[in-house]
Amino acid sequence: MKLEATKVQLEDEVTRTAEDVRLRYRENRDWRLFPKQWIYRNIVLKGKDVLDFGCGTGEMATQIAFLGAHRVYALDVTPELLDSTRRRAELDGVAERIQTLCGMVQDVEPRPVDVIVAFAVLHHCFPLETVMPGLLRWLKPGGVFVAVEPVNYLESLEWLRNHSGVPVGPLDEGERKLRAEDLQYVTSRFPQSQTIHFHLLGRLSRIWPKGDRLYRRMDRLMLCVPTAWKFAGTALIVGQSR
Repeated sequence: MKLEATKVQLEDEVTRTAEDVRLRYRENRDWRLFPKQWIYRNIVLKGKDVLDFGCGTGEMATQIAFLGAHRVYALDVTPELLDSTRRRAELDGVAERIQTLCGMVQDVEPRPVDVIVAFAVLHHCFPLETVMPGLLRWLKPGGVFVAVEPVNYLESLEWLRNHSGVPVGPLDEGERKLRAEDLQYVTSRFPQSQTIHFHLLGRLSRIWPKGDRLYRRMDRLMLCVPTAWKFAGTALIVGQSR
């Protein structure tokens, strides 16, 4: 049975962010293993204006706010998800620093921001050429764009993944993993960019969740090998505007 990612999000209960989660993202001890911790460790958010593009239920928007952002604009196309974002912001005590916006990014009047965060959103936004120009209107000169996306560099490997019997996450209509040409398009929008890869063995955690940290540590070792990035399942893209 095909599950819709948006429906799954709406069915999740919105609760206050637990103290251990807050501590985890303040300390970010495993930033080399987890993309979100990499962002919170390496991207300056304190005192900044931030756009959370495709905010969903507001998990990252509220985290960015309690990590010290001055203002977080939480943008999504689904009103019900924004209701969840506002509820989460209230529970986390950061409602005064989060503004929710509903609509397509190319249709919403931009607010100048220092940082744009797009966490697992661009693979819903094809063709990217219709989204990136509108998105980058928000970015101040010298601002930072950071995205985390599922990627597929090798069609043969993707076929094996899809026929491995390992469960896959819920999908929305029209979404697909980014390919090499998609990442090339995104990074070409910036004079400076870098791409960091994760998740070579990550899907094995769906079989044995307790092994997740072990798999991620093995990933870091494997990614030291030239061209090993082609086997990665996740890419973190950072670009800086002129």
